Amino acid sequence: MDEIIATLETVPSESWQIVFLSAMAFALFMALIPVNMDPTRFINDKVKHALTFMVLFLLVDLAFSTPDIAWWKPVGLMAFGVLIEMCQQLTRYRRFSIGDILANGVGIALYILIVIATGWRQLPALT
Repeated sequence: MDEIIATLETVPSESWQIVFLSAMAFALFMALIPVNMDPTRFINDKVKHALTFMVLFLLVDLAFSTPDIAWWKPVGLMAFGVLIEMCQQLTRYRRFSIGDILANGVGIALYILIVIATGWRQLPALT
């Protein structure tokens, strides 16, 4: 695992920033298309939310590297998830869902647990 992380960290952060912003744009696009046009509609919606936010957290971690889990990363991702739900409410074919926001939080929490368990990042010291 350390080898994979070391390899990922050799890519310049500017490249990861582009990938991260592209992934956010893609996630927003996928969240706003009609459900019947979604090619991933056969996958459980909550699983998709959790996986998407795990990947977004990985990308933000690579794009804006910090030695610990900076508070603004999970907060920013949760805010992005709420924004998505607010945008969905503006469509005629999607609805705001607290369950989706919770699933986003599950994905973020799982990512945090994984990076702590692997020793890649740690929780910031409470001083």
